[in-house]
Amino acid sequence: FQVSTVLEFGRIVIYTTSLRVVRTTFERCELVRKIFQNHRVKFEEKNIALNSDYGKELDERCRRVCEVPSLPVVFIDGHYLGGAEKILLMNESGELQDLLTKIERVQHPHECLSCGGFGFLPCSACHGSKMSVFRNCFTDSFKALKCTACNENGLQRCRSCAG
Repeated sequence: FQVSTVLEFGRIVIYTTSLRVVRTTFERCELVRKIFQNHRVKFEEKNIALNSDYGKELDERCRRVCEVPSLPVVFIDGHYLGGAEKILLMNESGELQDLLTKIERVQHPHECLSCGGFGFLPCSACHGSKMSVFRNCFTDSFKALKCTACNENGLQRCRSCAG
């Protein structure tokens, strides 16, 4: 789960969750997302509730910078920036605006019409069941197999908005 910081030059990556089980975590994720939307900068949101690989990737990245992951976590240009409290303080002091000058701007933040802004859709092969059916041509029997086209939640990246 190595993430190259070279590939993240000029990019913002935010690790979040859409699970509302822990209300304060969900609200902090919403707050950080809204701050970056209000600055009208392009960012990539990696929702660990929708893809467990993002959680493993976050653990590895935080281990490298000796930080305990606490959602949300923000990386700019591949460098660890911090969580909700740090982003809020930087936003209020104006430091965040200075950091965002080199980040690509978006005219109007919008939600994808295909996935509603989540970046994932139910699998087109198994329709989210996580199983595919294999027909044995010799015996005419069917066998259920794990679908290889989707993740552990039966989801695929949205082709319309995920890059």
